[in-house]
Amino acid sequence: TFEQKTPSVEVPPSTLQADLLSLLIEGRHSDVSIEAVYGEAAPATFSAHTNILSQRSDVFAAAFSHEMRESATRTLTVTDVPPPALKALLHFLYTDDFDEVQTVLREEATHAAGTDAGDAASSSAGSSSAAPISCAPEDAQQSIAQLQAVLAAAHKYGVLRLLRWAEGQLCDKLSCEMACSLLSLAHVYGATELERNCLAFMKANMANV
Repeated sequence: TFEQKTPSVEVPPSTLQADLLSLLIEGRHSDVSIEAVYGEAAPATFSAHTNILSQRSDVFAAAFSHEMRESATRTLTVTDVPPPALKALLHFLYTDDFDEVQTVLREEATHAAGTDAGDAASSSAGSSSAAPISCAPEDAQQSIAQLQAVLAAAHKYGVLRLLRWAEGQLCDKLSCEMACSLLSLAHVYGATELERNCLAFMKANMANV
């Protein structure tokens, strides 16, 4: 008699997420440039794909259908989103992975910190009386600023899943110093859970807010 055995076939892990992200990072087969021009920040350009962005965001789909109809350069310029937040948004649209968003934000924060440190070292060269710099509060503020920018970008482009993630992250970072500004942010971008948490936090810490 034939005895059927469980086949010992090893199925390779999925590479779809990595493959899609590599299209963005390497710019292969791209058909549109997304240019971030924001304040005094250095401009950043991302080589992207209209079919992917249109599928993931109705706002991008509308922009490509209307704003770029007559554009020979196939460039979409974004002036109200900081480059790190736009990069995090694009990485999320290609991967649907919050870990990837956090990786982008960490890398961008590290790069910014390195640039600031280099500038500080240059400006203080030759001075032996410079006070030591404490980075912890600034790091916390930068993290909150990054999440605020990601939340705003997700709202602008109608990416609800990313907006709710950023909202949850900000709920975990409530403090007496940030409660009022986060409450205002929540109201502007329809972050109802963040608004509720801010109000509850302010009620519990009325004397310190």
